[in-house]
Amino acid sequence: MSTNPDATPEALWGDADGDVALRRYQTLTDTLDDGIYHLDAEGRVLAVNDELLETTGHAREELLGEHASVLLADDGAERAAREISRRLQSQSRDVTPIEVGLRTAGGEAVRRELRVSPLVEDGKFRGSLGVVRDCGRTADARRETEEQFRSLADAVEEYAIFRLDAEGRVASWNEGAERIKGYDEAEIVGEHISAFYTDDDREAGAPERNLERARTEGSIEDEGWRVRRDGSRFWANVTLTAIRDDDGTHRGYLKVTRDMTDQHRRELELESELQRLFSRISDAFYAVDDEYRFTHVNERAEELLQQSEEELLGKRLWDVFPSAGEIDDVWDAFETAKESQEATSYELYYDMLGFWVEANLYPSETGISVYFRDVSDRKKREQELERYETIVETVDDGIYAVDSDSRFVMVNGAFCEMVGYEREDLLGEPASTVHNEGITAQAKTMTEEVLSGERTLAKIELDLWTSSGETIPVESHFAPFPDGDGYGRCGVVRDISERIERERELAKYETIVEAVEDGIYAVDAEGYFTMVNDSYTELTGYSREELLGSHVSTVVGDDTIGRAREIEAELKRGGLGEPLEAELQTADGGRVAAEATFALLPGDSRERIGVARDITERKARERALEESERRYRMLVEHFPNGAVGLYDEGLTYTVAGGTMLHERGISPGEVVGTSIYERYSEELVEEIKPHFEAVFDGESRTFEVEHLNRHLLAHTLPVRNADDDIYAGMVMLQDVTERKKYREKLEASNERLEQFAYVASHDLQEPLRMVTSYLGLIENRYADALDEDGREFIDFAVDGAERMREMIDALLRYSRVETQGDSFRPVDLDAVLEDVRDDLRMRIEETDAEIESDSLPRVEGDASQLRQLFQNLLSNALRYSGDEPPRVDITAEREGDDWVVSVRDEGIGIDPEDSDRVFEVFQRLHTRDEHAGTGIGLALCRRIVERHGGEIWVDSEPGEGATFSCRLPDGGDRTDG
Repeated sequence: MSTNPDATPEALWGDADGDVALRRYQTLTDTLDDGIYHLDAEGRVLAVNDELLETTGHAREELLGEHASVLLADDGAERAAREISRRLQSQSRDVTPIEVGLRTAGGEAVRRELRVSPLVEDGKFRGSLGVVRDCGRTADARRETEEQFRSLADAVEEYAIFRLDAEGRVASWNEGAERIKGYDEAEIVGEHISAFYTDDDREAGAPERNLERARTEGSIEDEGWRVRRDGSRFWANVTLTAIRDDDGTHRGYLKVTRDMTDQHRRELELESELQRLFSRISDAFYAVDDEYRFTHVNERAEELLQQSEEELLGKRLWDVFPSAGEIDDVWDAFETAKESQEATSYELYYDMLGFWVEANLYPSETGISVYFRDVSDRKKREQELERYETIVETVDDGIYAVDSDSRFVMVNGAFCEMVGYEREDLLGEPASTVHNEGITAQAKTMTEEVLSGERTLAKIELDLWTSSGETIPVESHFAPFPDGDGYGRCGVVRDISERIERERELAKYETIVEAVEDGIYAVDAEGYFTMVNDSYTELTGYSREELLGSHVSTVVGDDTIGRAREIEAELKRGGLGEPLEAELQTADGGRVAAEATFALLPGDSRERIGVARDITERKARERALEESERRYRMLVEHFPNGAVGLYDEGLTYTVAGGTMLHERGISPGEVVGTSIYERYSEELVEEIKPHFEAVFDGESRTFEVEHLNRHLLAHTLPVRNADDDIYAGMVMLQDVTERKKYREKLEASNERLEQFAYVASHDLQEPLRMVTSYLGLIENRYADALDEDGREFIDFAVDGAERMREMIDALLRYSRVETQGDSFRPVDLDAVLEDVRDDLRMRIEETDAEIESDSLPRVEGDASQLRQLFQNLLSNALRYSGDEPPRVDITAEREGDDWVVSVRDEGIGIDPEDSDRVFEVFQRLHTRDEHAGTGIGLALCRRIVERHGGEIWVDSEPGEGATFSCRLPDGGDRTDG
């Protein structure tokens, strides 16, 4: 987008591509000291730079998407829009600065110079850019002058008074210019002065010639025919004056035009001096010859000139009134009339006579006839009227007058701008054009009350309707004036949108103050309460009425008052002031720990606003924290059989303690402040560093190291603050040298026992098979020779041998859990359960068992042993189900990095006192006649679970069923144990 069709990023940035150029433009925008904004085609804010935000105090979010009128005060947005329209219509690249009010976040308006440029893309208007610059004191002075000029120009409706820029284009327009020339401001601003000249004058170069003359001579006067908007002509008297800065720089022109058509025609129609004499005989009249000697003086002239006709006849005008000849307007009027034989006139205040003189001079071949009169009263009225008109047109408030029929008879520019109508559109129209008819009736009632003395001045709030259909909340003050047989109304209308918005803001802040849980109060310079919110009354136990007007000593002691004054003094010096902790004395005699922060309200009142917060709980937490810290330090210093330390991200110890340090003669002070790189060998650092650093990623580690000929078990874990952020690591060390030696001995012993159990169970297989075989032979060959007792004895022996075989097989499996297990790999427990159910299908169908299962996880483990685990647990659930068909539920829950798998039945249950014994080898809770089994199944389950790094337990009550749960670590990096 650009206001110049040929503008491209390359024009400024050379061969840089679009993205690079964009980044450079953005950098340039952020670097400039000027405020910059970007509007879309509807005038909504798309972007603002930081300088503009800093100038106005707005937050970026407050402006984005809002209309430019939020940023540009008064008519700034409308004037900017007109300048954009002018640029688009004229396709001019010249930028004309305008001065606007820039609305701050606080509602104030700061004056700035604004330069706007349209953004055009593919021939379509897409928006605009504005550059806001501090116009400084010189601009303020220029603005004041321009405002005075505009007020004066708008007040003088019989003159066209307007400014031209240096090229002769119209830059301003007054109501007189609109009346005389027929153009309104929007369509003529930006057009060249030549638009007012006739075709002949334009062809002759008269516009350019007059501009050049005014520029070189300073000011020129010209008379001639000029052209109106509708093509009609009028006789114009024109004064064109060049405008320059203090340094002489040419800035433009001031042009004053008066429509002299009627006077010109009258002068042409005047046929004789006698005719003119009779038509003005009521005025003061005197005549002079071609030498300016008095030839006639009437009575009215004698009265005004304060000399008789006898005293004046024959004397030269300039001898009797020498000061008159020194007045250029007077001398020029007489000389011009004499030389041109055309009527002239002048109007001025003549000090010698002491009144305003209006004189009309009519030349003849014999001399000049002068008709004059004292117009002091008229001039006084005109000046008064001009002052009032200037005031009326200058004030920002809308001013109006309606007649007794409530029809507009006068409106000022501000009122027209407020409602969006032209003056001509309102005059003569009913007031109900801009407001509800009910307002008219209400205003008439108030007018009658003013006339009857019930009111001195009427005031009403209403919504004005604008020409665009919008409404504006206003406040109107009005008073009656006589109008024929009735009374009209003259009033002032003020836009109260900002006041209403401020009231809403105030109400919002009052709601916030009353809604917050903190106590908020204000005290005056002497320390007396001027405001308290509900939370403050709840905090102190006093009512609002009890606190307002009372001294702060009601709730705090002298020491607190003194400290508050010190903080107030610090705030006055520009300091920040520290929060004050004190105890508030409540109405019931109690005390509340509180923390207060202060701020001074702006102005000279020295009023202080404060926020008090109940910190009773915080104090309790601080005390608890201090106690916790004391206990913690005691724990660190006396950490049993080891050491503990905190370290930062640089792996430098910040806290250290424990009996291990004392035993080795190392004080905690020697450790604190040193890093692991300083304390340990490179090999040890390389080994432990990953574990130390892992805590700052939220991980906890457990590892074993050898240091100083001792075997240490170490734990590293993250330390978090109240916001759950990791700020340190903790390492805990325990000397497990003796434990390791004991464990090694135990492992060796277990290994020997396992070997013995394996050998024993293996070697017992052969004689057991022999016993079983021979018992079978005896039963087969001699069964008929044995009596009933003998056969029973044979059955007992066979059954005992079979049970012995089962126990030996179970013992063999138990001994092989660690030695002959498969390596760990991912195992799908759903698949394992399905296989077990297939193995137990006959028992499940025979017992009419119902087995339900959640979706089970995948774990790292030995598939065959996990199958044995599930088969044993599920078999027990079927076996100990009682008299009812078995009901078994299998579930899995995630707990941290582990899975807890549970098998729950509704069987006979287990006494809690036996919950540990059931996992021991050959420990049975029932006789073989009650329930079959070897007494080693659950022991095997525990051994399998422990091999997988987990644990197994049972939760049960007799008759309530049992739930066997095993914890299986997820342990993806775990290998065969």
